[in-house]
Amino acid sequence: MCQSYRKACACGQQTSEIFFGKMILDEKSIAQVYCPECSRDIDTESNNRVWDNGWVLELNLNVVRTRAPLMEISPDRVTADWVFDEGYATWVGITPDDFQTRERERSEVQKLAKTDLKAYIQAMKEWGLNREKRFISEGWRKAQ
Repeated sequence: MCQSYRKACACGQQTSEIFFGKMILDEKSIAQVYCPECSRDIDTESNNRVWDNGWVLELNLNVVRTRAPLMEISPDRVTADWVFDEGYATWVGITPDDFQTRERERSEVQKLAKTDLKAYIQAMKEWGLNREKRFISEGWRKAQ
């Protein structure tokens, strides 16, 4: 079973949810999360940070590199981009706050289930497809 971890961004205004795939990393591997507001003044040239639409996931590469053999990579080749893209520490869903927005959006559509099942099924399909298209057009890393 994989786990997830909720972490507030550096300014404390937003919360992200991070997924740890393959049960290799945990919350000790996360140094910081920055929302678009609090990421404005941080260095963009760093191999311990993943940038995704203004959001930044900063890893503790010292911790991550101790687990490199379990990820079948040499410790000196580990970067935050690689860890994120391979799913060892990434967002739950497509965006850092997908866990919140997904439930809010889905609850609106689910109201139809009580009154018109056929319309509900159609609305769920459209919601899923439109959501995916929106993530692609917004440039979210996991949607590419």
